[in-house]
Amino acid sequence: MFDFFTLSSRAYARRTETMLREARFAQLEHEAAAEHHHALANMYADRVLRLEAAQRAARAPEVSLPGEAPLAELQRAERALLRVLTPQSASAQQAAG
Repeated sequence: MFDFFTLSSRAYARRTETMLREARFAQLEHEAAAEHHHALANMYADRVLRLEAAQRAARAPEVSLPGEAPLAELQRAERALLRVLTPQSASAQQAAG
């Protein structure tokens, strides 16, 4: 009679190889997603810092209190976070400074 409930060792080996390939592919997909989410988390952390600095600058009077950065310094720090350095801007910055 036929025994449908037992697998041959060759069929079992093929099935485990297939499952191993699928698991490796899933691992690769999840690692890529994790890198993407990590980059997003860093981007939002920078955005929070910029928005907090903008909020402090909007609330701060022109005269700074002891221990606080003056408004102009906060604005410079915010612009520095937003600045993207390209070859053209680097050469223009070197020429200006």
